[in-house]
Amino acid sequence: HISIAKSFARLSNYTIDPNQELIAIGLTNIFGPFFGGYPATGSFSRTAIKAKAGVRTPLAGVVTAIIVVIAIYALPPVFYYISNAALAAVIIHAVGDLISSPKSIKMFWKVSPCEFVIFWIGVLVSVFASIDNGIYASVAASAALLLFRIAKAHGRFVGVVKVYNTPTLRPVDANEPDSDTRNVFVPLDRSNGVNPAVQPREPHAGVFIYRLNEGYLYPNAVHFTDHMVREIKVKTRPAVINPYGSLGERPWNDPGPRHKSESDIDPTLPVLRAIILDFSGVSNVDVTSLQNLIDVRKQLDRYADAHIAWHFVGVKSPWARRGLLASGFGSENGVVKSLFTVTNVGVSQEKDDVKPGSRDEEFSVDTQPEDKLGMTSMDTMVLPLLSIDCPYFHIDMDEAVRSVELELGLK
Repeated sequence: HISIAKSFARLSNYTIDPNQELIAIGLTNIFGPFFGGYPATGSFSRTAIKAKAGVRTPLAGVVTAIIVVIAIYALPPVFYYISNAALAAVIIHAVGDLISSPKSIKMFWKVSPCEFVIFWIGVLVSVFASIDNGIYASVAASAALLLFRIAKAHGRFVGVVKVYNTPTLRPVDANEPDSDTRNVFVPLDRSNGVNPAVQPREPHAGVFIYRLNEGYLYPNAVHFTDHMVREIKVKTRPAVINPYGSLGERPWNDPGPRHKSESDIDPTLPVLRAIILDFSGVSNVDVTSLQNLIDVRKQLDRYADAHIAWHFVGVKSPWARRGLLASGFGSENGVVKSLFTVTNVGVSQEKDDVKPGSRDEEFSVDTQPEDKLGMTSMDTMVLPLLSIDCPYFHIDMDEAVRSVELELGLK
């Protein structure tokens, strides 16, 4: 019923409330048996015929009910000679507008090939089984696709590119006073459509920016962090040759060799120093994902033989912020060198005690006499955009990178 109602709503450019529809049908079926009524539901054929006839208001249901009563009690002999083929032709003509055009089907393929396959699953099951089974099959396939996309969501390592705006494709000197240069952060693999000739650079050796493109939840937490840790270990070297002390402490899944030496480590690779997580695409976190993040932090601290700073950018949800703080992220007990994004805010102050000849008095020359008792002045106050108690939560990527530079003494 709801699927059919949404289809007609889309064609007629209006919206429906599924809860309202279900409540109406539910109340009808609850109280109908007390009056000898049949179980009621939405009528696909009657809805299609009404839509084709140009019905626009629910009052048509009253007219339909009256006609049905007349047809039941006065017109059965006349309807006896109407063939099923004629009735089928009326219904087919009415529902013809619901059939997707070849242009729409082609658009499905261009937008999402996976959903194109789901569309044909629903069509074939509906034709060869029933409409109900077709809807169930489509919903099940869509749910499976959604879970797969969540579980296999991809994160990206991000680099920085210095850009500027110009009306023409001409070189601009970044040192010019009127040059509007800024930093943008794009995936290092340029998977978001960036010009292949542009090469993003990593912010600093040992500093990694990782962008999560989906919600950070238990289905994809391990997938995200495994990818991040694997790439970090490829691009860095461990701080100590043997972090386990003795062979007895070496875990079974350590690839070896058993007796490591300095020749087994590439000295040109940097040591891990800081991680910046871009949470601008994360709407929710849960207990499992946060516990996974805690485990990864301990793993990388042992790998780097130091306490690694974790910075977070674009934490939108207050519950995600609360969860990160409860898990030990976002703040430190010790002294932290950090940057804060601030803004100037005007504060109104009463001027009842303004002294004659002062500057405030000069500004009040044009004030009417009856307004002098309510004279105010504007003082500027500097306020941070985010809480200064959480120095590792940042409003944007530029602030996070500069904060890491300040903390590590890179600039």
